[in-house]
Amino acid sequence: MDDFKQHPPNSNQIDTEHHRPDFLHPETEPIHKDDGDSIHNSERELARKRKQEKAEVRKKFLKIGGVVAIVLLGLFNLPIPLGSIKVIGSDKVTVQDVEVAGDIGEPVNVLRINRENLRHRLSKDLRIEDAQIGYELPLTMVVRVVERKAIAVIPAQFGYLTLDKNGQVIASDSVIEDTTVPMISGVKGGNILLGDMVTDKPIVQALDYLRALDDDTFKQIAEINIGDPNNMMAYTVSGIQIRLGDGEDLKSKADLTASMLKDLPKSQGNVQYIDVNPSSPFIKTDKVTVQPKSNKSKSDTSQSEKKDTSKQSANVSKSKQD
Repeated sequence: MDDFKQHPPNSNQIDTEHHRPDFLHPETEPIHKDDGDSIHNSERELARKRKQEKAEVRKKFLKIGGVVAIVLLGLFNLPIPLGSIKVIGSDKVTVQDVEVAGDIGEPVNVLRINRENLRHRLSKDLRIEDAQIGYELPLTMVVRVVERKAIAVIPAQFGYLTLDKNGQVIASDSVIEDTTVPMISGVKGGNILLGDMVTDKPIVQALDYLRALDDDTFKQIAEINIGDPNNMMAYTVSGIQIRLGDGEDLKSKADLTASMLKDLPKSQGNVQYIDVNPSSPFIKTDKVTVQPKSNKSKSDTSQSEKKDTSKQSANVSKSKQD
């Protein structure tokens, strides 16, 4: 106490302590510094955790993607049995035929089959006109086949050739295998091989006529003789001769064939032949000659006109004599 009184604080010292800057106060500075460091460290820790979580998610996706890729590669490349093949639309083309055409080995894995390549190979099969390939659940490859249909048979050097509507040879046999299609007679195929296109004009004309017939009429035709291309003749399964003439207006002749064959039950007597010349078609029997209604009316009209003309000329000559 005495000392304090004896040595009072210097006024200058008091002012210096009072006006000292805050950053020189050691007791307050560490508190603010610790708060800033803790906040900064917590933010860094949170960012680090988020980064780790993203990395872990990315690793999981990569692992799953890798497993899926390995599985798919195995399914598409390894010779493991997967799925089946089914053929629709043909009794002649079998699953084995499809496998051979597509070079599909055993075991069958439908995921390894190239559809466009298989379709292209099947198109080379003469029995197939078109093929469409699709899938059915769960794993079935469906091959829809449109068969190439025969339209005629022609005699060849060593047997018989079967032709489709385009004139392509789709079969060659020593005997006639398909008796449901007409034969084109009066000509013999020369050096024609399987798969060739027939270009002989009379044969092509006969095919044009057959192609123009409707299904019911086509079934009634047994033969077409083209020995004389200007006087072609067709024969029904019952033996009735149809005179076609030359190779012109075959579509009209096919239509007349259909309508006149339907008129046969109405004809009187035994039918000797049918002439389908569009200008004057008729059915020849052993009793009368029957013409289609349209042509018959025209004939009757022309005959009446002739009678009227003859009457007029007779009247004119009679008046002159008077």
